[in-house]
Amino acid sequence: MKILSSSEKKQILEKLQQEFGIENLPFLLIKFGKERVRAFSGSLSRDELQKLDYETRIESAGIYLLHDYGDEIRLSLDALHLLKHEIKKNIVELSKQQAESWFKGQDVFLDSDISAGFKILKFGEDFIGCGKSTGKIIKNYMPKERRIKN
Repeated sequence: MKILSSSEKKQILEKLQQEFGIENLPFLLIKFGKERVRAFSGSLSRDELQKLDYETRIESAGIYLLHDYGDEIRLSLDALHLLKHEIKKNIVELSKQQAESWFKGQDVFLDSDISAGFKILKFGEDFIGCGKSTGKIIKNYMPKERRIKN
C-alpha cells in the first residue's frame, strides 16, 4: 500500500482531465501493486492509514478507482458511477445490441471509426463500462463476476 503524494495525485488528475474531462477527485488516492489505484474518503488520516498498514498489512482500502498504465488510465465500473457528473469526454453511446454484447463480456464492434484509446461506454443514461478502442472495436474489460451469463 502506498498513499499517493499530492504531486502524484495531480499527475493522475491531469491524465483524467485530458482523457475524460474529470477535474476533481475529492479522495485520498492509494496505490496497491504497480497499477491499481483506490479512492479512500473515510475518517482515518494519512498517518493513521500508514500506521495501520505497518501493524496489520492492509490489502485494500477504499473503492477501486482506476488502473494507471503510465501513459493511459482505465476507470473502473465503480469509478464511472462515482464520477458520473465529472465525465465529459471520450464517451461512446452504444445501441441496445452493443450494450447486451458488452454485458456478456464480448468486445463491441462499432459502426464508424473513432480514435484509439480508452473510452467510456454509455447506454441510455447509464455508464456501463470503460474499454479500449482500436478504432473499430472496443475491448471489453468487464470483470467476469459482473458479466451476464449466456
